[in-house]
Amino acid sequence: MIEINTLHKLLVKVNEGSGILLKFETLNKCYVLTAYHCIKDSIMNQELIELSNDNNESYLCIKYYIDIPTDIALLEINCIDSIDSIKYCNNISPGDGIIFMGYPDKGQGKRKSLNGNIIEWNATKTSVNVIENIQASVMENERTDEVIVGFSGSAVFKKDEQKIFLIGVIKSLPEKDFDYKEIDCISIEKILGFINKEGLGNLESITVDNINRDTLASKNWDKLNRQDNRNLRDKLKDACLEITDTRVNKYINDVCLGKDEQMTYDEQDISAIKFNIFNKCQEELLSFYEDNLETENLTIQEVRIFMEKYLITARLAINDRSISYTYLKISDDLITKIILDLIDECYLSFDKDGIYEH
Repeated sequence: MIEINTLHKLLVKVNEGSGILLKFETLNKCYVLTAYHCIKDSIMNQELIELSNDNNESYLCIKYYIDIPTDIALLEINCIDSIDSIKYCNNISPGDGIIFMGYPDKGQGKRKSLNGNIIEWNATKTSVNVIENIQASVMENERTDEVIVGFSGSAVFKKDEQKIFLIGVIKSLPEKDFDYKEIDCISIEKILGFINKEGLGNLESITVDNINRDTLASKNWDKLNRQDNRNLRDKLKDACLEITDTRVNKYINDVCLGKDEQMTYDEQDISAIKFNIFNKCQEELLSFYEDNLETENLTIQEVRIFMEKYLITARLAINDRSISYTYLKISDDLITKIILDLIDECYLSFDKDGIYEH
């Protein structure tokens, strides 16, 4: 695992920007992670992408993978035998200290580091915002845009004393004279989602920081057996005769979107969340059944109220577990999609047939 004082060994100058070295597990290949806009002109003009380190040693880009909307680029290079281990972290909160290191224009090709803190983090968005304490890093009267240009593509790390954890990549830079304001960062969730989508496998040099992980919940999830074999459509139709196919299809589409979004997170983290949502929402389902023994069919409005109760219960369950364990920070929108996924996967429902027999 790398520390701040060894980070420079992994830095790469990418054209007029910056990048970081990574190595894949199982595949004997190395990559440079950077921002797409750092190599855009080279690709458009079919020119060689310039890659070099502090010692002016060059790397050859063999193949590249890009995602233009998220500004991600992963460049395959000749394999390097020894690369220090990098861990990523998705337990991020406003106020967390950060550091990024790169090759600003003002540094005339020399590496430089900047420190700051997170001011906003939302894993469902393409980017996060960070604010930099650039005042301590530049000489008085220097133009800030001249100091910061060249940091595009720099890896952003969360600081924990001397240890650092990858949380993203610098994306867009501010306009001239931006007065130390916000800088956009591609989140680690987007980066891991891109790697997964490209089918590139797992990274040896990126492993999850699993301190205080709720491993018991994830193990309990793996032990669960499905007992209600109806899918989401069947359960909705059984519980509410008046529900329309249009509404049912909307819920099913949300399930599909939720599955895609879940894949951007570590499987163990998601399974812990799913178990705790399942466990607490089972109590909500049992209470609803006991309070409505004579109700044979729900109205559309009651289905919506039921989903709202599930959401409130799930959010409270996650917040409660977060006191003792490190949990992903996920939106209510994703929680709702996970609930619908649990219903579709035969773990929850809107009626007594979904009550789980332990």
